[in-house]
Amino acid sequence: MIKIPLILCHILYGFLYSLYILYITEKPKKKFIKSWSKKLLKILKINLIVNPNIEKILSENNYLIVSNHISWLDIFLINSIYPVTFLSKASVSKWPLIGPLTKSANTIYIDRKKMSAIKITKNKIEFYLNHIGSVYFFPEGTATDGSYMLPFKSNFFQTAINSKVNILPITIKYSYQKKFTSAPSYFGDMSLLQSTFNLIKLDNIEANLNISPQIKSTSDRKELARKAYDAIDKFLD
Repeated sequence: MIKIPLILCHILYGFLYSLYILYITEKPKKKFIKSWSKKLLKILKINLIVNPNIEKILSENNYLIVSNHISWLDIFLINSIYPVTFLSKASVSKWPLIGPLTKSANTIYIDRKKMSAIKITKNKIEFYLNHIGSVYFFPEGTATDGSYMLPFKSNFFQTAINSKVNILPITIKYSYQKKFTSAPSYFGDMSLLQSTFNLIKLDNIEANLNISPQIKSTSDRKELARKAYDAIDKFLD
């Protein structure tokens, strides 16, 4: 498969460039992340379908962005449009080649097994929301095959309240030939390699990002989590 060497070369290119973009300002950094992500989707032959005004919405304000979580590919969908800071599990920072790439993209890491890490992570999210830009996280805490959602964890919704920013819910759906597909999924005991092979078997997978209306962060975090869940679930079927 020609996709495999292209993917490897593209990741290696990103890894080498990530060593450089650690030392440049945000604007050229985001320009590279956007370009690199768009190229990855092109290599994988992913057709991205989004709201017509998505870039305008994302650039207008800082948001706490939340969505359902299906694949490692989810991150690159939004970054191909408008790069934002992601909250990711700590283990990703140790992935070969990918780890340095995520670090250079201002990723905030969280070790959910350590309760002491939650407060530190909240402080980091609030700093980014107040001073840098939007932060994107997956409230399920783990991925699914895309056909359903797990309950949302509400902890990090408090950062939107503290920072006085709105919640921006996004629904992610993958389809192949107009039907649901779990090919891009990376969940359970599945390895990253297995997930990647499942994905590259199919050409022209459609990735649909649907932005729902903003949710004002005026209620308690559990209520915000429920509202965000309902907004995302509405477009999942």
